[in-house]
Amino acid sequence: MNKIRVMTKLGIGILLVFVPVSALAGKLVRKNYNFTASTKKPLRLRLEIDAGQIEIRPGRDDRDVSLEFRFDERRHDLSVDFDEDENYLKVYFDIDDWFKDDDDEDGYSPRVTLELPTDVQIDMNCKIKAGECDVELGGLYLSELNLRILAGGTRLMFSSPNRDKLKELDIDAKFGELRIEKLGNANFEYARINGTIGSISVDLSADRAVKMDREVDISLNIGETRIYLPEDEAVRFSVSKFLFFSSLDIPTEFYNRGKYYYSDNYEDSSHKLELAISPGLGTLDIRMRD
Repeated sequence: MNKIRVMTKLGIGILLVFVPVSALAGKLVRKNYNFTASTKKPLRLRLEIDAGQIEIRPGRDDRDVSLEFRFDERRHDLSVDFDEDENYLKVYFDIDDWFKDDDDEDGYSPRVTLELPTDVQIDMNCKIKAGECDVELGGLYLSELNLRILAGGTRLMFSSPNRDKLKELDIDAKFGELRIEKLGNANFEYARINGTIGSISVDLSADRAVKMDREVDISLNIGETRIYLPEDEAVRFSVSKFLFFSSLDIPTEFYNRGKYYYSDNYEDSSHKLELAISPGLGTLDIRMRD
């Protein structure tokens, strides 16, 4: 029997919509939740999902959090808990039986959509075991981001500048493809991006000049690493390759001195971008972006 647990403190209002999907009545359901976050303290978000198609994006409201789930209730457990006092939202979406093939014939994958408030400081911690993730975080007040993906494809996008300083940015994708676009808009000081097997693409460009020093660690054990660097920024990077098993493609705009590669404007710039790159067994392709 599927269990849906919704817990709140002090009677916080919840809009819960239960809609059977007519084409597969009795199997698939849709559930919606809405919460209003406080602006007096950061919204702490903990999201743990076993598998599915996950979309995270800015919402249309300055304080409201919106969640939508579509799934087979015979196979999934869903728990949504919002603590109004602590401004803390916890979401757990579990698969009961990974090897049950009842819905394989339907060609269905569970779906999760999360819309975030635009005027609330957010600390986000996400763990996803498997799935396809499309994450858009541009224009939010994001102060911490920890993203863990075991397997699947992930696209992370900052289409507009983050409105807060991102104190911690930590991304770990074990198996699959990770694509990060406009990371320069994240307004981060330090970022760690790690992969095990697959491919990593990181675009460090931004929509406006970045006026602070930044550090980035990028590592991939086995696979393809591609990095896009902004042409007008002062950049220094080092590459730790695994003997002769790594293939490197470095733009001619950088000159080499010791273990570092430098952009021509590095010495004269007041704000610098530092990268430590470990491509492991595979290829490293560094390109310039306007």
